[in-house]
Amino acid sequence: MGAIVAGMAAGYLAAHALGFGERGVQSAVVAALTLAAGSSGRLRTALPVALAVGLVVVAASTLGAVTTGHPWAAALAMAAIAFLTSVLTAAQPVGLLIGMVTSYAYFLVTCTGVIAARVIGRDLPEIGVLSLVGLAAGLVLVVVRALVEQAFHPIPDTPSGPRTPLLAPVARSVRTFDRHAQDGVRRAIALGVAMYAFQSIATHDAFWVMLTVFVILLPNGRSTVGKALARVAGTVVGVGFAVVISSLLPDAVVGPLAVLALAISLALSTRSAWLSVAMGAVAAAVLTGLPRDDVAGFAAARLVDTLIGTALALAAGYLLWPRTKPEQTPVPSGLAADASETGVTARPA
Repeated sequence: MGAIVAGMAAGYLAAHALGFGERGVQSAVVAALTLAAGSSGRLRTALPVALAVGLVVVAASTLGAVTTGHPWAAALAMAAIAFLTSVLTAAQPVGLLIGMVTSYAYFLVTCTGVIAARVIGRDLPEIGVLSLVGLAAGLVLVVVRALVEQAFHPIPDTPSGPRTPLLAPVARSVRTFDRHAQDGVRRAIALGVAMYAFQSIATHDAFWVMLTVFVILLPNGRSTVGKALARVAGTVVGVGFAVVISSLLPDAVVGPLAVLALAISLALSTRSAWLSVAMGAVAAAVLTGLPRDDVAGFAAARLVDTLIGTALALAAGYLLWPRTKPEQTPVPSGLAADASETGVTARPA
């Protein structure tokens, strides 16, 4: 959570200082995810991983900004990213890390671009600059974090773990069409359809359906019905909390709390599904309902959208290869640390 918050703040402030104003949100997303990738480990191991993952995030966020407002292009891009990020989980831990942050990079940038076009770049050169500003801010924080940690809390200089092959497991997953590839097809269809509807309709209802599908069909495997329902329960808790704080607190306080809830949601996405969804629901309900001064009405309507999104996600998960056992790849508690220790390589093990 600390990495997400610090990265978002650094990326936004850097872009704002350069005169990009609210469009710094795009830089904030890139910086946060880059720092998250390099949030653990010694400098010599964390920096290369953060750079490699950050470049992928730059590509995904740029693609997200460019395809915003173009339904077919956005749907195809979302489907391609969904498939790619699923098969990447075959190469743990680096592939899993890349898959998680790439999905978030594309999704967050294109969705915020549809909801509030002013928060992303207006043309390709500006979009590229904003992404690179975010990457630079994230890498600077990785260096500072590692140096401070090594100075005040020395990290044992242990030999790096075996290099993680990246391309070989991914190619094998596609060739054998294993569970990772099957999950990729499921996610590509459901997320592609949801993204097309969201980009075409461009309403908050369509966004909530899209968000629900996205959080249920994460790259690390097919969710069980129980986990899907837990996410629905998280949404109920989240929108209820959003209604309470919006009615009791002034807008000047509720807005920053929503941004903090978004950071918490990202930080908890691999650790507590229902709580992550609850915090995401708070952020979405407040940030989209506050400008209309109708957070309560917006939050209530979103429950129906959540059920629609859940039905779509479960249909994709169980109508295609229904006999495949729902099994999610476990996300290590120290995913960033594991990835920085093993590094990135395209050579077979």
